[in-house]
Amino acid sequence: MHSSDRRHFLRLGALAVGAAGLAGAAMAQEAATPKKVYVCPPCGCAADGKEFPAPGACPECGTPLIEKTPVPKRSSF
Repeated sequence: MHSSDRRHFLRLGALAVGAAGLAGAAMAQEAATPKKVYVCPPCGCAADGKEFPAPGACPECGTPLIEKTPVPKRSSF
């Protein structure tokens, strides 16, 4: 094996390791970002409290879906 072949091999290996690290970081960031969930506002229809993965209109009453906000944790005194 010539030294130029070895350098080329090492460069490719370093690129592959770097690319794998970037892909892993992107996947970790995506997993840490919570998915948005949408709900029908309380209106008395059958879909009250039902969660939907995308915005749009409620299939039961036609009301625009709203983004569900996380319930803050209560601190115990």
